[in-house]
Amino acid sequence: MWAGGVVVAAGTTVATNLLVKAADHVRRSPSLLTASVETVATDYIVIPDSERGTTDLVPESGHVVRVTVQTSSAGAVVLSNAVPEIVSRQVIDPGAARMPRQGVIDVRPFDLRLDKRRPKLKPSGAWDFPFKITSTDPEVLSIRAHTVGHDVQWRLTLHWIGPDGGTGEMIIGAAGVDSDPFRTAGLPRGA
Repeated sequence: MWAGGVVVAAGTTVATNLLVKAADHVRRSPSLLTASVETVATDYIVIPDSERGTTDLVPESGHVVRVTVQTSSAGAVVLSNAVPEIVSRQVIDPGAARMPRQGVIDVRPFDLRLDKRRPKLKPSGAWDFPFKITSTDPEVLSIRAHTVGHDVQWRLTLHWIGPDGGTGEMIIGAAGVDSDPFRTAGLPRGA
């Protein structure tokens, strides 16, 4: 979101519309997990939208997406996996240009190559899923998303196992649970 010359990353904690798979049916659970999302980038890409007559400010390839996941459950919940989903991918507009910004420090870093057919999170350290979270011990996932020559919209599906063994998934977008997708742009090599 662009606000008076400052880039603002939405970071809302929401727990609505969380799908919980238990046995052979799906039930809604508004309170088992919460997630907050922070998008941080060192640079942004300004992409013209000729149809609307506006421009979009999109985090450049290499930006970091931090996902903090917590549970309100008395027992531990196991985060068994996180699966990125490409919502759209298109060749970047030739009128796109880079806008420099500041970067931040990673917490639990992962790399994500959005140009792959089925992108997967790749740990940037010695750890990988599963992670255990509790109501007092959340996990922060820092996802560095990469693309070359594309404007990509994507979501992250976080798979989990509850203290009672029930499983579920939470779909995370740019503003948290069940929100609009993340968006990442990368100029073609040499641009």
